[in-house]
Amino acid sequence: MKRSSPGKRTFRPRRWALLLLVIAVLAIAGDLFLPAGPFPPAERRVILIERGETLREVGAELRRVGVLRGTLGFQVLARLMHLDRKIRAGQYAFRLGITVPALLRALANGMSGMNLVTIPEGLTLEEVGLLLSRHLGVPVAAFDSLGHDRLFLDSLNVSAPSIEGYLGPDSYEFLPGTSPEVAFRTMVGRQREVLAHATAGRDSLPLGLSLDQLLTLASIVDCEAQVNDERPRIARVYLNRLQKGMRLQADPTVAYAVGLTPRSRLYLRQLRAVSPYNTYMIEGLPPGPICNPGRASIEAVMAATPDSRDLYFVARGDGRHFFATTYEAHLANIRAAKALQSAHESRLQDPDSTAARDSLRVRPGRRS
Repeated sequence: MKRSSPGKRTFRPRRWALLLLVIAVLAIAGDLFLPAGPFPPAERRVILIERGETLREVGAELRRVGVLRGTLGFQVLARLMHLDRKIRAGQYAFRLGITVPALLRALANGMSGMNLVTIPEGLTLEEVGLLLSRHLGVPVAAFDSLGHDRLFLDSLNVSAPSIEGYLGPDSYEFLPGTSPEVAFRTMVGRQREVLAHATAGRDSLPLGLSLDQLLTLASIVDCEAQVNDERPRIARVYLNRLQKGMRLQADPTVAYAVGLTPRSRLYLRQLRAVSPYNTYMIEGLPPGPICNPGRASIEAVMAATPDSRDLYFVARGDGRHFFATTYEAHLANIRAAKALQSAHESRLQDPDSTAARDSLRVRPGRRS
């Protein structure tokens, strides 16, 4: 029987396997609990996760900004924790050195409500810029400048004179300090999702409109309608006028043309303002949207009331409208609307009326 010569070590596979296992465990532990290295700088890195991004794409972005050195441990643990499909879109700021388990929990929980900014339907670019400026701490002029920057608009395939209309109304998770470019790109992406959903399965748009024209008409409907069930009917009025070659004569476009918010009251002289947005003076649609319309108005244009021959409408004063197919009927509706408004004003002047008592109540958030 052969004996090993003195001083010569015997190869022991089990020891090597154990050593390799220890090294692998330490490497995985390092990836999970020291993902940015043993002594990372005291810094935070911002990452924007958009809707629909895969786990691999999120990991790659985290690696790009320096939060992770490698993505394997991140991906494996995400699947083991069943969080690979629960990562929420939004913008996050992570300190370098955050552990992968804590990172995944933060991504699954989403951003806090304090980071939410809500953009209501029908706001103009100027109004959106003011809201974002207050929330993000960025000068409002930066939003207005970027919203008219031709190179930026071209990068988004926006052919209109400004980004007006393309900023999707919704609630967004933006951290203070977010750049106007990141905010606008995210909002434009959201609006394009709405447009894609509204036009899905359609071979063509009403009257052969382009997507930009659809958004422009939807912005006018958004400014005119106060109740949802009238949006498709108002949309049909404008489609009928376009089909007949009539001018749209939409008051909100005039308000926008003279620098007012689209729902402002107008004087007769303002209807003669010289502007490509004044639909009392131009044929067809204006060169771009006049506000940022919501989903309801976009869908209203796509599902405009069928078989309606309405060409006119006038506000009744209670949030609804009278509609007419002829100018004579429209004039009668104007008289009826004025009568309703006069009756309402009379009730307000009568101190014993219900309307008067309601008007004197102090509304929440307003001073008496």
